[in-house]
Amino acid sequence: MPEGDLKARNPALAGVLSFLMPGLGQVYNGQLPYAIAFFVIVYGSTLICGIRFIGALGAPDPRAGLGKVMFWGGIATFVWLGGVVHAVFAALDRSEYFLLRYNRIEVYLGLLIVAYVLVPVTMSGAIFRWMLAQNGIRSPAQVAEWQGRMAALRGGVAVPRQAPESTTAANNVQIPIELPDPEVAARGAATAIHLVLVGGPDGGVYDMHSAQPSCVFQAGSAPSWTSLYANPADSQGVTALQFRVATDTGTTTSFQVNVNIGNVPTGRAYFVEGRNASEGGTQPSATVAQRDSGAVIRIVGETPQRVRIEATIQCRRIVRE
Repeated sequence: MPEGDLKARNPALAGVLSFLMPGLGQVYNGQLPYAIAFFVIVYGSTLICGIRFIGALGAPDPRAGLGKVMFWGGIATFVWLGGVVHAVFAALDRSEYFLLRYNRIEVYLGLLIVAYVLVPVTMSGAIFRWMLAQNGIRSPAQVAEWQGRMAALRGGVAVPRQAPESTTAANNVQIPIELPDPEVAARGAATAIHLVLVGGPDGGVYDMHSAQPSCVFQAGSAPSWTSLYANPADSQGVTALQFRVATDTGTTTSFQVNVNIGNVPTGRAYFVEGRNASEGGTQPSATVAQRDSGAVIRIVGETPQRVRIEATIQCRRIVRE
Protein backbone atom coordinates (compact mmCIF):
# COMPACT_ATOMS: atom_id res chain seq x y z
CA MET A 1 0.00 0.00 0.00
CA PRO A 2 1.61 3.33 -1.03
CA GLU A 3 2.40 6.10 1.45
CA GLY A 4 -0.55 8.34 2.28
CA ASP A 5 -3.25 5.67 1.86
CA LEU A 6 -5.81 5.36 4.65
CA LYS A 7 -5.47 2.20 6.72
CA ALA A 8 -7.17 0.78 9.83
CA ARG A 9 -4.97 0.85 12.93
CA ASN A 10 -4.68 -2.41 14.93
CA PRO A 11 -4.67 -1.88 18.76
CA ALA A 12 -3.37 -5.41 19.38
CA LEU A 13 -0.42 -4.84 17.06
CA ALA A 14 0.33 -1.52 18.78
CA GLY A 15 0.40 -3.26 22.16
CA VAL A 16 2.62 -6.10 20.94
CA LEU A 17 5.08 -3.68 19.38
CA SER A 18 5.32 -1.68 22.62
CA PHE A 19 5.79 -4.92 24.57
CA LEU A 20 8.63 -6.01 22.29
CA MET A 21 10.35 -2.63 22.45
CA PRO A 22 9.31 0.40 24.56
CA GLY A 23 8.07 3.19 22.29
CA LEU A 24 7.65 1.04 19.17
CA GLY A 25 3.87 0.96 19.53
CA GLN A 26 3.87 4.75 19.72
CA VAL A 27 5.92 4.83 16.52
CA TYR A 28 3.22 2.69 14.90
CA ASN A 29 0.59 5.12 16.19
CA GLY A 30 2.47 8.10 14.75
CA GLN A 31 3.26 9.53 18.21
CA LEU A 32 7.01 10.07 17.92
CA PRO A 33 7.40 12.34 21.02
CA TYR A 34 5.73 9.70 23.18
CA ALA A 35 7.86 7.00 21.55
CA ILE A 36 11.08 8.83 22.44
CA ALA A 37 9.87 9.49 25.99
CA PHE A 38 8.97 5.84 26.69
CA PHE A 39 12.22 4.60 25.10
CA VAL A 40 14.46 6.98 27.07
CA ILE A 41 12.72 6.45 30.42
CA VAL A 42 12.61 2.64 30.22
CA TYR A 43 16.14 2.08 28.98
CA GLY A 44 17.56 4.89 31.12
CA SER A 45 16.00 3.37 34.24
CA THR A 46 17.27 -0.05 33.18
CA LEU A 47 20.84 1.28 32.90
CA ILE A 48 20.64 2.90 36.35
CA CYS A 49 19.18 -0.34 37.73
CA GLY A 50 22.14 -2.26 36.27
CA ILE A 51 24.63 0.20 37.77
CA ARG A 52 23.00 -0.12 41.20
CA PHE A 53 22.91 -3.92 40.83
CA ILE A 54 26.65 -4.10 40.11
CA GLY A 55 27.33 -1.81 43.05
CA ALA A 56 25.19 -3.95 45.35
CA LEU A 57 26.91 -7.18 44.30
CA GLY A 58 30.33 -5.63 44.87
CA ALA A 59 29.43 -4.30 48.32
CA PRO A 60 30.38 -6.17 51.52
CA ASP A 61 26.66 -6.54 52.28
CA PRO A 62 24.75 -6.91 48.97
CA ARG A 63 21.37 -6.53 50.68
CA ALA A 64 22.11 -2.92 51.59
CA GLY A 65 21.81 -1.77 47.96
CA LEU A 66 18.85 -3.91 46.89
CA GLY A 67 16.39 -1.12 47.66
CA LYS A 68 17.83 1.13 44.94
CA VAL A 69 17.98 -1.79 42.51
CA MET A 70 14.30 -2.56 43.07
CA PHE A 71 13.35 1.12 42.84
CA TRP A 72 14.89 1.68 39.39
CA GLY A 73 13.84 -1.75 38.19
CA GLY A 74 10.28 -0.96 39.28
CA ILE A 75 10.29 2.34 37.38
CA ALA A 76 11.52 0.61 34.21
CA THR A 77 8.88 -2.12 34.48
CA PHE A 78 6.04 0.27 35.34
CA VAL A 79 6.78 2.67 32.46
CA TRP A 80 7.34 -0.22 30.02
CA LEU A 81 3.96 -1.81 30.81
CA GLY A 82 2.35 1.64 30.91
CA GLY A 83 3.65 2.19 27.38
CA VAL A 84 1.91 -1.01 26.27
CA VAL A 85 -1.41 0.21 27.69
CA HIS A 86 -0.90 3.68 26.22
CA ALA A 87 -0.21 2.24 22.76
CA VAL A 88 -3.37 0.12 22.83
CA PHE A 89 -5.68 2.95 23.88
CA ALA A 90 -4.04 5.41 21.48
CA ALA A 91 -4.68 2.95 18.64
CA LEU A 92 -8.32 2.68 19.69
CA ASP A 93 -8.64 6.49 19.69
CA ARG A 94 -7.03 6.68 16.24
CA SER A 95 -8.80 3.85 14.48
CA GLU A 96 -7.72 5.07 11.05
CA TYR A 97 -4.55 6.81 9.89
CA PHE A 98 -2.64 7.76 6.80
CA LEU A 99 0.42 5.62 6.13
CA LEU A 100 3.75 7.32 6.71
CA ARG A 101 7.10 6.32 5.28
CA TYR A 102 8.10 4.32 8.37
CA ASN A 103 4.80 2.40 8.68
CA ARG A 104 6.28 -0.78 7.22
CA ILE A 105 6.96 -4.17 8.75
CA GLU A 106 10.60 -4.09 7.61
CA VAL A 107 11.15 -0.85 9.55
CA TYR A 108 9.82 -2.36 12.78
CA LEU A 109 11.85 -5.56 12.29
CA GLY A 110 14.95 -3.48 11.61
CA LEU A 111 14.50 -1.53 14.84
CA LEU A 112 14.10 -4.76 16.82
CA ILE A 113 17.23 -6.25 15.23
CA VAL A 114 19.24 -3.13 16.00
CA ALA A 115 18.01 -3.01 19.63
CA TYR A 116 18.31 -6.70 20.48
CA VAL A 117 21.03 -8.03 18.16
CA LEU A 118 23.39 -5.37 16.82
CA VAL A 119 23.66 -3.22 19.97
CA PRO A 120 24.25 -6.18 22.36
CA VAL A 121 26.82 -7.76 20.01
CA THR A 122 28.79 -4.59 19.30
CA MET A 123 28.36 -2.53 22.48
CA SER A 124 27.61 -4.87 25.40
CA GLY A 125 31.27 -4.97 26.50
CA ALA A 126 31.64 -1.19 26.40
CA ILE A 127 28.33 -0.69 28.22
CA PHE A 128 29.31 -3.17 30.94
CA ARG A 129 32.70 -1.48 31.44
CA TRP A 130 30.93 1.88 31.64
CA MET A 131 28.55 0.50 34.28
CA LEU A 132 31.52 -0.83 36.28
CA ALA A 133 33.21 2.57 36.00
CA GLN A 134 30.13 4.26 37.47
CA ASN A 135 30.83 2.22 40.61
CA GLY A 136 34.50 3.24 40.67
CA ILE A 137 35.67 -0.08 39.20
CA ARG A 138 38.10 0.94 36.47
CA SER A 139 41.51 -0.68 36.79
CA PRO A 140 42.18 -4.38 36.02
CA ALA A 141 42.96 -4.96 39.70
CA GLN A 142 39.59 -3.50 40.75
CA VAL A 143 37.78 -5.60 38.11
CA ALA A 144 39.57 -8.73 39.37
CA GLU A 145 38.56 -7.92 42.96
CA TRP A 146 34.93 -7.45 41.87
CA GLN A 147 35.00 -10.77 40.00
CA GLY A 148 36.41 -12.43 43.12
CA ARG A 149 33.48 -11.15 45.16
CA MET A 150 31.08 -12.49 42.56
CA ALA A 151 32.74 -15.90 42.72
CA ALA A 152 32.43 -15.90 46.51
CA LEU A 153 28.73 -14.94 46.33
CA ARG A 154 28.11 -17.84 43.95
CA GLY A 155 29.82 -20.18 46.37
CA GLY A 156 32.73 -20.72 43.99
CA VAL A 157 36.45 -20.54 44.52
CA ALA A 158 37.88 -17.08 45.03
CA VAL A 159 40.20 -15.74 42.35
CA PRO A 160 43.92 -16.13 43.02
CA ARG A 161 45.41 -13.43 45.20
CA GLN A 162 47.32 -10.78 43.33
CA ALA A 163 49.69 -8.31 44.88
CA PRO A 164 48.16 -4.80 44.69
CA GLU A 165 50.08 -2.07 42.96
CA SER A 166 50.94 1.33 44.38
CA THR A 167 51.16 4.23 41.95
CA THR A 168 53.12 7.38 42.71
CA ALA A 169 51.44 10.63 41.72
CA ALA A 170 54.67 12.23 40.53
CA ASN A 171 55.83 9.90 37.77
CA ASN A 172 53.03 7.31 37.59
CA VAL A 173 55.51 4.50 38.33
CA GLN A 174 53.86 1.28 39.48
CA ILE A 175 55.57 -0.30 42.48
CA PRO A 176 54.53 -3.89 43.32
CA ILE A 177 53.83 -4.60 46.98
CA GLU A 178 54.79 -8.14 47.96
CA LEU A 179 52.28 -9.89 50.20
CA PRO A 180 53.16 -13.06 52.14
CA ASP A 181 51.85 -16.31 50.69
CA PRO A 182 49.49 -17.88 53.30
CA GLU A 183 50.83 -21.36 52.54
CA VAL A 184 54.41 -20.20 53.03
CA ALA A 185 53.53 -18.31 56.19
CA ALA A 186 51.78 -21.39 57.61
CA ARG A 187 54.62 -23.77 56.76
CA GLY A 188 55.45 -25.80 59.85
CA ALA A 189 52.28 -24.66 61.65
CA ALA A 190 50.28 -27.17 63.65
CA THR A 191 46.96 -25.70 62.45
CA ALA A 192 46.23 -23.65 59.32
CA ILE A 193 42.85 -21.99 58.75
CA HIS A 194 41.40 -20.54 55.55
CA LEU A 195 38.21 -18.57 56.23
CA VAL A 196 35.82 -16.86 53.79
CA LEU A 197 32.99 -14.60 55.00
CA VAL A 198 30.41 -13.66 52.37
CA GLY A 199 28.16 -10.72 53.22
CA GLY A 200 28.06 -8.47 56.23
CA PRO A 201 30.51 -5.70 57.14
CA ASP A 202 33.41 -8.18 57.51
CA GLY A 203 33.07 -10.01 54.19
CA GLY A 204 36.44 -11.15 52.88
CA VAL A 205 39.15 -13.82 52.99
CA TYR A 206 41.16 -14.54 56.15
CA ASP A 207 44.16 -16.87 56.56
CA MET A 208 45.45 -17.80 60.03
CA HIS A 209 47.80 -20.38 61.51
CA SER A 210 48.89 -21.55 64.91
CA ALA A 211 52.20 -23.04 65.98
CA GLN A 212 50.49 -24.95 68.80
CA PRO A 213 48.03 -27.80 68.07
CA SER A 214 44.47 -26.51 68.41
CA CYS A 215 42.56 -29.46 66.91
CA VAL A 216 41.28 -31.95 69.47
CA PHE A 217 39.82 -35.35 68.53
CA GLN A 218 37.72 -37.10 71.13
CA ALA A 219 37.11 -40.77 70.39
CA GLY A 220 34.53 -43.05 71.97
CA SER A 221 30.84 -43.70 71.36
CA ALA A 222 30.27 -40.07 70.33
CA PRO A 223 33.43 -39.01 68.47
CA SER A 224 33.92 -35.31 67.80
CA TRP A 225 36.42 -32.70 66.64
CA THR A 226 36.88 -29.40 68.45
CA SER A 227 39.23 -26.49 67.99
CA LEU A 228 39.83 -23.06 69.41
CA TYR A 229 42.00 -20.55 67.55
CA ALA A 230 42.54 -17.29 69.42
CA ASN A 231 44.53 -14.19 68.52
CA PRO A 232 43.16 -11.22 70.50
CA ALA A 233 46.06 -9.04 69.32
CA ASP A 234 44.59 -8.96 65.78
CA SER A 235 42.00 -6.27 66.58
CA GLN A 236 41.20 -5.72 62.87
CA GLY A 237 40.94 -9.40 61.89
CA VAL A 238 39.86 -12.77 63.26
CA THR A 239 40.39 -12.76 67.00
CA ALA A 240 38.84 -16.20 67.55
CA LEU A 241 37.48 -19.18 65.62
CA GLN A 242 35.91 -22.07 67.49
CA PHE A 243 34.09 -25.13 66.20
CA ARG A 244 32.77 -28.53 67.19
CA VAL A 245 31.98 -31.28 64.67
CA ALA A 246 30.23 -34.41 65.96
CA THR A 247 31.75 -37.08 63.70
CA ASP A 248 35.06 -38.83 63.31
CA THR A 249 35.02 -38.73 59.49
CA GLY A 250 32.58 -37.98 56.66
CA THR A 251 29.89 -35.28 56.40
CA THR A 252 27.41 -34.15 59.04
CA THR A 253 25.12 -31.26 59.95
CA SER A 254 25.81 -31.78 63.65
CA PHE A 255 28.27 -28.95 64.17
CA GLN A 256 28.70 -25.45 65.56
CA VAL A 257 31.12 -22.78 64.42
CA ASN A 258 31.76 -19.35 65.89
CA VAL A 259 33.89 -16.57 64.36
CA ASN A 260 34.86 -13.38 66.18
CA ILE A 261 36.08 -10.35 64.24
CA GLY A 262 37.80 -7.69 66.36
CA ASN A 263 37.50 -7.27 70.11
CA VAL A 264 34.64 -6.08 72.28
CA PRO A 265 32.90 -3.69 72.33
CA THR A 266 33.34 -2.92 68.62
CA GLY A 267 33.89 -6.49 67.42
CA ARG A 268 31.31 -8.76 65.80
CA ALA A 269 30.51 -12.45 66.22
CA TYR A 270 29.15 -14.88 63.62
CA PHE A 271 27.62 -18.18 64.77
CA VAL A 272 26.19 -21.14 62.85
CA GLU A 273 24.38 -24.14 64.32
CA GLY A 274 24.39 -26.78 61.58
CA ARG A 275 21.18 -28.50 62.63
CA ASN A 276 19.27 -25.21 62.62
CA ALA A 277 19.43 -24.31 58.93
CA SER A 278 18.65 -20.64 58.25
CA GLU A 279 16.19 -19.47 55.60
CA GLY A 280 19.05 -18.64 53.24
CA GLY A 281 20.21 -20.70 50.30
CA THR A 282 23.27 -22.23 52.02
CA GLN A 283 22.99 -25.87 53.05
CA PRO A 284 25.02 -26.33 56.26
CA SER A 285 27.59 -29.12 56.32
CA ALA A 286 30.82 -30.13 58.00
CA THR A 287 33.14 -32.62 56.32
CA VAL A 288 36.07 -34.38 57.99
CA ALA A 289 38.73 -36.11 55.92
CA GLN A 290 41.51 -37.77 57.93
CA ARG A 291 44.94 -37.67 56.31
CA ASP A 292 47.78 -39.69 57.81
CA SER A 293 48.20 -38.34 61.34
CA GLY A 294 46.14 -35.21 60.63
CA ALA A 295 42.79 -34.16 59.17
CA VAL A 296 41.17 -31.54 56.96
CA ILE A 297 37.85 -30.14 58.16
CA ARG A 298 35.62 -28.05 55.91
CA ILE A 299 32.65 -26.20 57.39
CA VAL A 300 29.98 -24.35 55.40
CA GLY A 301 27.00 -22.55 56.91
CA GLU A 302 24.98 -19.33 57.06
CA THR A 303 24.22 -17.20 60.09
CA PRO A 304 20.69 -15.90 60.84
CA GLN A 305 21.98 -12.52 59.56
CA ARG A 306 22.67 -14.14 56.14
CA VAL A 307 26.46 -14.13 56.47
CA ARG A 308 27.93 -17.20 54.79
CA ILE A 309 30.85 -18.89 56.54
CA GLU A 310 33.26 -21.14 54.65
CA ALA A 311 36.11 -22.46 56.80
CA THR A 312 38.81 -24.98 55.89
CA ILE A 313 40.94 -26.13 58.82
CA GLN A 314 44.11 -28.13 58.24
CA CYS A 315 44.77 -30.07 61.44
CA ARG A 316 48.37 -31.04 60.86
CA ARG A 317 48.98 -32.07 64.47
CA ILE A 318 46.15 -33.37 66.62
CA VAL A 319 45.52 -33.71 70.34
CA ARG A 320 43.70 -37.00 70.98
CA GLU A 321 41.57 -37.59 74.05
